[in-house]
Amino acid sequence: MTFDEFVKQFSTEEQCREYLFQLKWPNGFECPKCKNKNYGIVGEKQYWCSSCKYKASVTAGTIFQDTRSPLRTWFVAIWWITTQKYGASAEGLQQVLGIGSYETAWTWLHKIRKAMVRADRTKLSGTVEVDETYIGGEEHSGSTGRGTGNKVLVAIAVELKEFGNEKKQGLRKIGRVRLSVISDASGDSLSPFVTENIEKGSEIITDGWSGYSFVKTLAMNIPFLSKVRKKRVKTHCLMFIWLFPC
Repeated sequence: MTFDEFVKQFSTEEQCREYLFQLKWPNGFECPKCKNKNYGIVGEKQYWCSSCKYKASVTAGTIFQDTRSPLRTWFVAIWWITTQKYGASAEGLQQVLGIGSYETAWTWLHKIRKAMVRADRTKLSGTVEVDETYIGGEEHSGSTGRGTGNKVLVAIAVELKEFGNEKKQGLRKIGRVRLSVISDASGDSLSPFVTENIEKGSEIITDGWSGYSFVKTLAMNIPFLSKVRKKRVKTHCLMFIWLFPC
């Protein structure tokens, strides 16, 4: 959808609210409490059930619930975030919407990102590389490794898809990605991340860190593998995915 098309479809609050109405009740209004289909309108934001008197809203249970900002502003934010080729930032969103507070823009951005995650999404499968990396500012103490300073530790799982022709065998590209903040790089922290995000029977590639020793005992058909670093997905690429998700 181009911006001109977006403006035509969502130029008013009424159009935005009607769009949410159709999403919530595609077959017409139905009271969430008694399933009655007859209703009245209270003010501009609520639908009053004629049977049980329950007041329903198209924004209840959504990221728009209790917002004081116009729905159209939210829709503009969603359009902008989902059309950015190289990812969206809170600073960029703040400029687009003319929001005075960076914190507000940051909150909106993360609410929208969270809403974009499919609740029924499938786990990663096939060949999956798992790693961790620290996200944060520069360190000046000289410390390195898996205990670096006060940075945030993020676990990353990446599907590796093979491509190429007969002359170029073994080439791989990045597929789907899963990320999660973890407390440390121990097996107790990494095990839930792996089991919750990767299908059984997948080939798991790590760097051989002892925190991944649990993989050997998982009910997975293909044994644990450890690849040399020159064949692994570059850490800076994984950090780019984390900071600027597509």
